[in-house]
Amino acid sequence: MSAPSDGRAARRRAVITGASSGIGRELALLVAADGLDVVLVARRAERLEALAKECVLLGVDATSVPVDLADPGGAEAVVAALGGAAVDVLINDAGVGGHGRFVVGRALAADLAMIQLNIASLVHLTGLLLPGMLDRGHGAILNVASIAGYIPGPGQAVYNASKAFVRSFSQALTVETQGTGVQVTTLCPGPVDTEFAAVAGYAPIRRRSNPLMPVLSAAEVATAGWEGLKRGRSVVVPGSALRIGIQAVRFLPWRLVARSAERK
Repeated sequence: MSAPSDGRAARRRAVITGASSGIGRELALLVAADGLDVVLVARRAERLEALAKECVLLGVDATSVPVDLADPGGAEAVVAALGGAAVDVLINDAGVGGHGRFVVGRALAADLAMIQLNIASLVHLTGLLLPGMLDRGHGAILNVASIAGYIPGPGQAVYNASKAFVRSFSQALTVETQGTGVQVTTLCPGPVDTEFAAVAGYAPIRRRSNPLMPVLSAAEVATAGWEGLKRGRSVVVPGSALRIGIQAVRFLPWRLVARSAERK
């Protein structure tokens, strides 16, 4: 992650979406601990306010922006709340999952809202904030995808496809921004011990129940992503076993991979 090159004394600022819980919350605390002022974005205002107080105790300014990014106007509302302030780091963590077969087990409106949150708002917010980073010659973007983005997902077809989009989009931006002073990193975690599964309607995640795909804590995943961004890594897959498994998937028949990933 590049430092400001113009010698300005102003504090650096990070926008973190999905900051009210899980990976986003842990990322916000890591960013604040590194001395960046934080702009916390999520739907749940009370949780954001509590997190903002924790961040202030770390010696930074913290602003809560209670915005629902499943709303098409959400990204513009976030930028409006910035009041023209420059953003040095953008962390796109907001996202939602969903369980059930497409059409038969899922409401179309729910999947369209998922696409708006997981894809459209991420692209919109990136498109609004990246130009300023390029103009200033420094900045960083961390987009949270998932190992689901490597695998077709019967029973969660739209979710896996949305994370495949985030992964592809982010890796393309990594190449497009080379030499500009802007770093783009894609974080692709596996199972994480957060409230995500319960909200999405999945079975409860058991901590470290599968040695081939261990369930990590939100703090472990956030640390891997933040450190990877600072080190200039293009893709971060937390966990050595998971990295090996993802590489192996490339050589297996896609139907076999999809069936093994199917959620009943």
